[in-house]
Amino acid sequence: MSIIKNSLKKTFLYPLYIKGIESSTWQKEKERLNELRGPVMAKYLPKGGIGAELGVYKGHFSRTLLERTQPKQLHLIDPWYFLEPKWQWSPGNQSTLDALCHVLQTNKKEIDEQVIFVHVQDDIIILNQFPDQHFDWAYIDSTHAYEQTVAELELLHKKVKSSGIICGDDWRPDSTHKHHGVYLAVVEFMEKYNYELLYASEENLQWFIKLKK
Repeated sequence: MSIIKNSLKKTFLYPLYIKGIESSTWQKEKERLNELRGPVMAKYLPKGGIGAELGVYKGHFSRTLLERTQPKQLHLIDPWYFLEPKWQWSPGNQSTLDALCHVLQTNKKEIDEQVIFVHVQDDIIILNQFPDQHFDWAYIDSTHAYEQTVAELELLHKKVKSSGIICGDDWRPDSTHKHHGVYLAVVEFMEKYNYELLYASEENLQWFIKLKK
């Protein structure tokens, strides 16, 4: 490996080589996390319900949600190309349009069967189109920003059934982490509306909350 690396350093291929390694590492990490998260989804999310994934990216986790919850309906919500043509922070193919095409192709069967519904738009706009008390669960994995998470939680408080589950990614109690805003927004939201924390993990970064009875 070092021989190949050294031989490529002086050529135009070196950036592509490094990008390939980063992309491979990223993909392996995604797969590892999905393996950790899958059983947790199966434990805390009801089967056969109506669910929503806010922030779909390339659809890696959508299949895990589909397989683990066997939903009646799964709504995949992401702005994709409405937000920007490329995810500059993403390794591998950065095209948001290609990501959407991949999601559509991967889930063609479930889309045809009207199990999966794909919404290309900001999640706040889409969620407002659904009636209150509509979803059995919703999974947040969008911008990871405090302000956006606050807005999503406020809306999901109305759109998710009172017996339902709100959950998501990026549980980061460390105040120095760039995605700490998710943790902060969730904790404030629980205190404001009397939700209880069912599960949270710094290992797989998942969290689940539900209204107290």
